[in-house]
Amino acid sequence: MVDAIVLAGGGTEPGLGADVPNKGFLQISGRPLVDYVVQAVQRARGIGRIAVVGPPGPLRSVLSRDVIIVSDNGGIMENVAHAVRELGVRDLTLVAASDIPLLTGVVVEEFLAGCARKPADFYYAVVPKDAMEQQFPTAQKTYVTLTDGTFCGGSLMLFNPAVIDRVQPFVERLFAARKKPWLLAQLFGWAIVLRFASGRLSIAEMVARAREVVGIDVMPVVLPRPELALDVDVGKPENLALIRAALQQHRDS
Repeated sequence: MVDAIVLAGGGTEPGLGADVPNKGFLQISGRPLVDYVVQAVQRARGIGRIAVVGPPGPLRSVLSRDVIIVSDNGGIMENVAHAVRELGVRDLTLVAASDIPLLTGVVVEEFLAGCARKPADFYYAVVPKDAMEQQFPTAQKTYVTLTDGTFCGGSLMLFNPAVIDRVQPFVERLFAARKKPWLLAQLFGWAIVLRFASGRLSIAEMVARAREVVGIDVMPVVLPRPELALDVDVGKPENLALIRAALQQHRDS
């Protein structure tokens, strides 16, 4: 069994109502986004305990009693580390963002099955651009072009809690550097950054370089599942409209 952490922390954003703690509590058809994600994880086979990180009062008012509530503790990796300590987990642990309400139990199972194909310390979901555009051609996403294809990041990861102390500072620096090439160069080296910028970098090269930098085995799991990557961005109303329409279609079918 795999324990799971759903991240519903962070502060409010422009465009949210004053009574909405953060975008995980944005309502679609009378349900907050975090509830859609928690229920999807609950429906997946092989999931054990589920912890949700965020403001305890608002979370307890919208989630079932069998979910463990963990107080928001700061940034993304800080919250993951806090939840790991609260759960006391030692085995591979799933992490999901709270703003991907199209997620289903089946998609969670497919991701876990993809992770099981090769041992690693840290797995993360990636979605091919053609799969995203086939289902949601107007979705606003940031894509990365590699020699293997063009991809966007998904919002699921699976990791070994034993390596979190090594992963946490690297991921935090990576977030800080994602729009600053000179900082990326400090992490990966200019040769890697230039190959990446010109589309001449492969997944295998990225994996090998991450292993050199962080000292752990990192593995992308490529799945043609837009549900993993179509997240709610308050600043991109197009995506929210697509999600609302998709959920309505699912209810009507």
